[in-house]
Amino acid sequence: MKPSFVAALLCLGILVVSSGTAWAQSCSSFQTCAQAVASMNAGNTKLHRDKDGIPYESLCGSNGENMPR
Repeated sequence: MKPSFVAALLCLGILVVSSGTAWAQSCSSFQTCAQAVASMNAGNTKLHRDKDGIPYESLCGSNGENMPR
């Protein structure tokens, strides 16, 4: 195999693995509301079950008052 092909496969593998970790995160894995919002915006629907726009209410506030602007 050509080195450029191997490098492309390696980059693709890293992209797939790193995007998978965002999906695996749960509320307890975040330290800030901004982290939870970023994960929700990346498609992590586990953080947003009630569909109110607030991903992790313990960090972001029940009304989203702690969410980044």
